[in-house]
Amino acid sequence: LKEYMKQKNKKNIIVEVVTINNSEIEISELHVHFINEKQTEFYKTKKNYRSIETEMGEVLLPCFKLQYDEEIVLGLKSFLGIKSLSYKGITV
Repeated sequence: LKEYMKQKNKKNIIVEVVTINNSEIEISELHVHFINEKQTEFYKTKKNYRSIETEMGEVLLPCFKLQYDEEIVLGLKSFLGIKSLSYKGITV
């Protein structure tokens, strides 16, 4: 992940909760992705996301409760050449 972030000049990551609700079932999942500096400021000031400084940049977390393990690991996965972020240690 570090090498990819350096190569693509990515610095900040956000963890968002996405909820899908229809008449019978509600599903909440985490969506972890890169954001730029302008989006980072917006989420910190307007949406009250918490910021955690890392050696690569900031990780933004929502202000409502999520469950965290002792260690949170962010990684990079690839499927058919499409890159996405993976996470371990955070649950809704």
